[in-house]
Amino acid sequence: MQLPRIRVYIAVILLVSLVVIGTLGYYTLEAWSLSESLYMAIITLTTVGFGEVRPLSPAGQHFTIVFLVVSVATVGFSISTVISYLFEGQIIQSMRERKMEKQLNRIKNHYIVCGAGDIGREVVHEFQRAGTPFVVIERDPQHSELADDDAVPFIAGDASEEAVLQHARIEVAAGLVAALPSDADNVFVTLTARQMQPSLTIIAKGTDELATSKLRRAGADRVITPAKIAGRRIASSILRPSVVNFLDVIVDDSEVAMRMEEFAVCDGSLVADKTLREAAIGEHTGAIVLGITDRNGLARNDGTRAGLSSIKIRTGDRIIGLGSEDQLRELEKIVQSP
Repeated sequence: MQLPRIRVYIAVILLVSLVVIGTLGYYTLEAWSLSESLYMAIITLTTVGFGEVRPLSPAGQHFTIVFLVVSVATVGFSISTVISYLFEGQIIQSMRERKMEKQLNRIKNHYIVCGAGDIGREVVHEFQRAGTPFVVIERDPQHSELADDDAVPFIAGDASEEAVLQHARIEVAAGLVAALPSDADNVFVTLTARQMQPSLTIIAKGTDELATSKLRRAGADRVITPAKIAGRRIASSILRPSVVNFLDVIVDDSEVAMRMEEFAVCDGSLVADKTLREAAIGEHTGAIVLGITDRNGLARNDGTRAGLSSIKIRTGDRIIGLGSEDQLRELEKIVQSP
């Protein structure tokens, strides 16, 4: 339960308790009726200035002094708490919603993350690190750990509904991540998104081979099975620990001098229709080309012993490079500049 709501509950309980204590106090000390005692407790609590129901005894006067002091402090706390909860919370929420709407009106070439669970949370963190624009769709954003991050734009709703995806501006999005807990939900999201945006890149989460098959038929470009990846990673950490440690440093360490990135070969690129040997990327940039993939993300291989250097680079291919920040920027210029 949120802290502001707890404070409101405490304020209400204190007010009710004061009314009960005041009523019982006058009823006991002054031998008044319950209605008279309740009336006296209320006018004392609210400090309206009305006269006593009847003349007070010395004990009643002393009780009224203590009751009045406690009432003023309690009422002040309760009023400020309730007003803060009703108005400040609404104002903050309203401002956040307006800010999000402004972001959505301007955003394009972004990624839509469907689901803010464990997988979705990690996807969002990676997008934030890379400076990639994104929008998160979640049925109940308040139950996500990302809800407290004002930098995360949330849309509350069912990601399989067209209206919700339209709100996330799917028509100008670059891709969609289906990371909902249920395979069935991910299939529906993938199917709906593919019908709305045929050129959208869709990455979906699946639990097994059957789910993977269904997600691919629904239109997912790629299906990730977390259990399979985790198992392979554990095995690799045991069998090839040095390789895994090296890749961890390259991918995760923000202070390491080397980086690994991929760049798409644009139409008219200087390296298009050339082999790696002919393009002489290493000589011009100092970066190391680790691989070349086609439009579908599959590794290119010419099937000869000559290996990577003899592969002819095509428009739409992606070149995976390893190097320093400056070397990768030079590689990006050569690959993407006509």
